[in-house]
Amino acid sequence: MEQMEVHMNEWAFNQGMVGYKRILDYFGLTVPTTANGIIVKKEHLEQLPDAYFTYFLAKMNVAKQNERSLRSWHSQWKKGKKDYKKYLNNRLKDIHDKVKKYFKDDENGQMILENIKRYRKKRTYTEEMDHWLEKVIQGIHTETINEKLTMNVIKTVYLQKLYFGQPSFVNVVHNAKTLEEQKEIFRKDYIQPVFDEWRLMDYIHRGDADNCRALLQQTEHKQLSSLKRPFNKRTAEEMKDYIEEEVLKCSLTDFPLGFYAFEESVFSPLALSLKNALNSTWNSEGRNFFPISALAKLLLFCSPAGATIHRRKSIFVQFDGRFDEIYQANEHYYTEADRDKSFDEVIFDLAREQKLRADMLQKNYFILEYESDYNAKKTELDYMVLTPNLIQLFQKHRKLFHYIHSQNRSQFIKFLLKNIDTKHFISHILRDKIKNNYSSLEVMFMTILRHYAKFYARGDEYPMNADKQQNYIWVLYKSAEAVRAKIGLKKAQGIAYRLLNAVQSDNKNTFMDTIMRVYVSSELEMPPVLLEALHENNLDFATVGNAWIAGLISKQNEEGEDSYEQ
Repeated sequence: MEQMEVHMNEWAFNQGMVGYKRILDYFGLTVPTTANGIIVKKEHLEQLPDAYFTYFLAKMNVAKQNERSLRSWHSQWKKGKKDYKKYLNNRLKDIHDKVKKYFKDDENGQMILENIKRYRKKRTYTEEMDHWLEKVIQGIHTETINEKLTMNVIKTVYLQKLYFGQPSFVNVVHNAKTLEEQKEIFRKDYIQPVFDEWRLMDYIHRGDADNCRALLQQTEHKQLSSLKRPFNKRTAEEMKDYIEEEVLKCSLTDFPLGFYAFEESVFSPLALSLKNALNSTWNSEGRNFFPISALAKLLLFCSPAGATIHRRKSIFVQFDGRFDEIYQANEHYYTEADRDKSFDEVIFDLAREQKLRADMLQKNYFILEYESDYNAKKTELDYMVLTPNLIQLFQKHRKLFHYIHSQNRSQFIKFLLKNIDTKHFISHILRDKIKNNYSSLEVMFMTILRHYAKFYARGDEYPMNADKQQNYIWVLYKSAEAVRAKIGLKKAQGIAYRLLNAVQSDNKNTFMDTIMRVYVSSELEMPPVLLEALHENNLDFATVGNAWIAGLISKQNEEGEDSYEQ
């Protein structure tokens, strides 16, 4: 076999396919694609070890990361911000220990160690420290040093902890080996088994039983060599029958050989060790658990490159579409996130990028965000769905989101994507505003956006007049603001707590009774729209309640109150 067509499957496998293409694209090789997947070529697999290491060394460049931090902290320290010396000393000690372990006899390594010692001893800034830091930065950019330190971080932080444990070259016993030696281990453990499986099936299809037996004698593929005895005296046709009847197929590619198990060392965020998955194996024998081929195992080993990894969390975008569309969606997310954009900014850009397809095809875009810790045997996985309805919300009302504080904005958007009603989050924020006497204006924009989201979720048969709906909510806010001006902020806050409890417990009668008493005692006219709290024709109870409470605890002349844009 010179090539094999691979179709998309579960999202983890699709992430591996995206990673495989991304790695080879970065290396200058074009991976052919089909409507439903990719074509894996033997000539590409032969170059994959070089491409794999080249990709990760470039993307996770430790020297660049350290330089950025050291220069920033050093600049702050020079300006008199003494706390930054602690950050500098800690980072320099970390660099010192790693360089000393591998390069204490190297000329550049010694230069780094000497200048780090000088720098860390100083308690007050002097100009000569600029020179010492430059020498350290120059030293860590040395190719051999940067490669070694970067590769160890890639293995320890990303490959080992987040995805695979310690298989193959990822094992710590190989840390001292050169880059070429580690590439060779990768080739032996991941590339050669694919070639051996392909050759075996080629020989069988050509009726060459002798070469089949010769291959099984020579191969280091332990699982494949288990066929030695059953194939000892069989003809090629009998070998083919044996494989069809006795050997498990790959669960991800439909390749006729599935000798590997989908276990922790293959993709730890979703897999279990065979020992811990006995109930999932045939007859609880602990031998056959979701069998996969060598190629499937290799593609899954490319999965870290298929995700956008930000702050130890992996993010992958999945939807029902052509492979090229899924690849481009993840490329867009990866590119935007790589520019240090916040989560919400990336979502807005992704929504804009996918708007036409989503409107035409009514697709849902799954955004998988997960964090795995191999050592702790723990994975936290969130499924978020970017629906056509939410794309409308993000497209038409993006500016309203910017009136929400950045931390609250990201959390608010995640609740929308998870289809969790944001009224509970809004209530939580409101309670915090009351307790700490903070501005409540951002709550108004959350309330408006929640109301819009509920409207869009009803579908196109219920067209929405955004200005009209927004005016309803602002009338509530302004009316409550007038009440606050009349009774004073301290009394208003006490009433706000009671009203908030009523909203959270869905107690409409207590809410309306309290509000009517407030209007009567304040000698103010109650706006008719407040009756929506009971009837819920245009506004639901939570929208009415949260908008009115936000106005009740509002501050005078809040910036943005009269100048916001839709």
